[in-house]
Amino acid sequence: MPLVSILVPVYNVENYIGPCLESLVNQTYSSIEIIVINDGSNDRSLEIAEAYQEKYSQIQVYTYRNAGVSTTRNRALSKANGDYIMFVDSDDTISLNTVEEMMNLMLKEDCDMVTCGYAFEFEHFKIYRRVCKDGVMTNMEALHSLAKGTGINNYPWGKLFKRSCFDDVRFPANQLAFEDAYTIFKAIMNSKRIGNISARYYHYNYRKGSLTNQMDLKTIYRMRESVVYQENYLKRAYPEENFEFSIQYFNTDIVLLFTMLRYYNRSDHVKYVPSDIDWKVINPVFHIGYSLLKNITAWKVGFTTRPQEDFE
Repeated sequence: MPLVSILVPVYNVENYIGPCLESLVNQTYSSIEIIVINDGSNDRSLEIAEAYQEKYSQIQVYTYRNAGVSTTRNRALSKANGDYIMFVDSDDTISLNTVEEMMNLMLKEDCDMVTCGYAFEFEHFKIYRRVCKDGVMTNMEALHSLAKGTGINNYPWGKLFKRSCFDDVRFPANQLAFEDAYTIFKAIMNSKRIGNISARYYHYNYRKGSLTNQMDLKTIYRMRESVVYQENYLKRAYPEENFEFSIQYFNTDIVLLFTMLRYYNRSDHVKYVPSDIDWKVINPVFHIGYSLLKNITAWKVGFTTRPQEDFE
């Protein structure tokens, strides 16, 4: 039975690390190791992780001074002994049959990577975003799906990789946000066959303190920078392919406008740099919604608009 390394970066998650590790040690697939990398937590996260290590032989805990999630994930990759790799964030959980079901598809279809469905779980409700249908695709189909936002995503979690997918791929330590978008598509490029399971095995805990709860304009512009990087990288790697990223740019612009509308006012003197979106490939209803949001935001905030060529 092939060994699966589950990589868990940890930073100040004392209220969540226990349920996370419980969901991992109780997997129905038995050949696993759990690599926990403590990134200089200053709460009880390390204490709790080490208590689990004493109880369960599958768990290995390493602790370092704080260096950020990219370095932490890279350290976990360097410690992994398995032929297969899975990332699980330390404030999330996975269903108990996750590894077994993903490994079954991996081996049955001779895949290099397998994805599963996921749910964003809030305190009183869940959000189900679009996931891939059951089946197998080529890496090129997966990359086009990523660009168009039709199921494949940039998240490192919710995926099982052959270790070889990361032979020459690491997370960029110099990126302050959206490091996943600089990384996971390269692992997809290293794959040949990608299997997909639509069942929502991954449970993302939407908690206060996560990046998605700390958005400001600078952070959202960094989101767009990651899309630009990804698009340019793929165009250089596959010049014969036509990757359509307009939906990704549309999404960043919607987040920009919504953030301005909710958190800023005229005294902030914000500037809006619209993306160069090909509106022919965007649902006309979305275009109408964008125009309404832009006009309402301009009326409330009074932003000035800079052309896309001024975007840095």
